Amino acid sequence: MTHPAPDRPVAGDWLALRAPADAEAREDTLPLIERLVRHWAQLSPGVGEDDPVVVVDLGAGTGANREWLAAHLPGPQRWILLDHDRDLLEQAVASAREDAADVVPVLAGVEQLGRVLEEHPARRRLVTCSALLDLLSREQVQELARVLARNGVPALFALTVDGEVHLDPPHHLDAPVLGAFEDHQHREELAGTDAVRLADAALREEGMDVEVVPTPWWVNDQPWSQPLLRRFLADRADAAVEHRPDLTAEAHAWLRTRLVDCARHKLRATVGHADVLGLPRVS
Repeated sequence: MTHPAPDRPVAGDWLALRAPADAEAREDTLPLIERLVRHWAQLSPGVGEDDPVVVVDLGAGTGANREWLAAHLPGPQRWILLDHDRDLLEQAVASAREDAADVVPVLAGVEQLGRVLEEHPARRRLVTCSALLDLLSREQVQELARVLARNGVPALFALTVDGEVHLDPPHHLDAPVLGAFEDHQHREELAGTDAVRLADAALREEGMDVEVVPTPWWVNDQPWSQPLLRRFLADRADAAVEHRPDLTAEAHAWLRTRLVDCARHKLRATVGHADVLGLPRVS
């Protein structure tokens, strides 16, 4: 079954704002990568050092996932950058080519993964994505697990939000505004903040070994924190109002107060994310 492209393309400027927070959070991903490399060694002990690892990056965005992950994967790599947004895909390809990376752009949605894997066989392969699973439908998450298991390909799903948001100092409108935002993330059967749990269950049901590690954002007084926080707050207020128009006055008041806290360098945020590693079982 095919699925339409999301009606809200992810903005490139948001991807740029979140990149440094993602990079800090992904230090907790390193043990998963070590486990992945051991899996490859066990699965294909005779693979030469010159054989490239083929990586399919779903929802490649501006290429931040490739930029971070490529430095932590072994040997030569060929990256299949897949995105339904032509402008973002062009940015990702341009960035990769600046790094002299071996890249193949694919303008498509995640439903084309099976075809892409058929077209790019290799003894060491990986399907990865960053901050994508929550934007997929529940059915798409399940189908993704089926395609991975059918092709015997490992997956590393990075930086999926899990719904945990803690703002310090607290505000009495945090709960209703953030709750309305979370409800908005589940509209039209989207996986939203259930995505980590759904991916974990779907991969296990397909017989894969799964490990989940928390990769939260810790947004304090880093040089990049203020613009990220401002955008984070504004996006949540906008989505809360869209989902619950009756909250308009409260959401706007909450945003004004929180932006003042931000400007005064008083606001701290912890935003829950998790990484999911799925490995086919080695017989």
